[in-house]
Amino acid sequence: MKKKPIDISLVMISYNTKQITLNALRSIYKHSKNVNFEIIMVDHNSKDGSVLALEKFSKTKNNLTFLDTKKNPGFGAGNNLGAKKALGKYLLFINTDVLLRDNVLKKALTWIEAHPKIGAYSCKLLNKDLTVQATGGYFPTLSRVFAWQLFIDDLPIIRNIIRSVHPHQPHYNKSRSLDWVTGAFTIIPRKLFEDLGGFDENIWMYAEELELCYRIKKMGYSVTYQNSPSLIHLGGSSSGESRFGLAQETKNLIYFYKKHKPAWQLPIVKLLFITGSVLRFIIFGIIGNNETARKAYLQAIKLAI
Repeated sequence: MKKKPIDISLVMISYNTKQITLNALRSIYKHSKNVNFEIIMVDHNSKDGSVLALEKFSKTKNNLTFLDTKKNPGFGAGNNLGAKKALGKYLLFINTDVLLRDNVLKKALTWIEAHPKIGAYSCKLLNKDLTVQATGGYFPTLSRVFAWQLFIDDLPIIRNIIRSVHPHQPHYNKSRSLDWVTGAFTIIPRKLFEDLGGFDENIWMYAEELELCYRIKKMGYSVTYQNSPSLIHLGGSSSGESRFGLAQETKNLIYFYKKHKPAWQLPIVKLLFITGSVLRFIIFGIIGNNETARKAYLQAIKLAI
């Protein structure tokens, strides 16, 4: 009997989150109905018992492939490795700290199939308390970086006008086209992903999805956020954009400018990131008397120089 084609391949990166990952997997299998899916689980050298637990779990599911990398090559590289094993028409890059509450996969695929020019798709992500998370934004033009680093896009009224790199939460209350969507839940046609060569592995973590979406849009495809369906993303409820994550984002957005933007813009964007990091060092580190902030923004300044 001929096997039914796989609709979607879920690529997940496991790293020292054994119980959270198992909870995510159980929620996927519980709520995913009327869709033929597979899961590619890539472990990045976990030391918390994840490998044994996930190997055991995979033996109970004939559509779950477990890959033990025995190293941590970075988020983009791990997703590329998982994608190479995938057979689905679509790829879903999904974090291991998510919880499905209803049939998200079927709902998302039904919408995507009706819109063939979709290059990247994400839906509403919720915190544990069911408040809405930020789920993408707009590409970092010089004016947007200026507004971001000088807190201009935090001002009332103005923040509703400017298309920010990181829009505020109310921006996600309705469906809309964006420039990039978060890597916590992103669906991309597999052929398009392969044509693009996957994630840029020079970006170890943070902003890798932004850079990929930039190439997707240059290929003439759209990037879409839908405010329904929804799922819970636990990571965003506790940390959001960590200050150390922002430091890495600074480094990677400078790389983005080196790769994709005219050379004359690079010194300007570096100056903007340095200025923004110095301001944050003073406000959150010195005035706020926060040692973690001081270290993080000093790191950001060094990465921007």
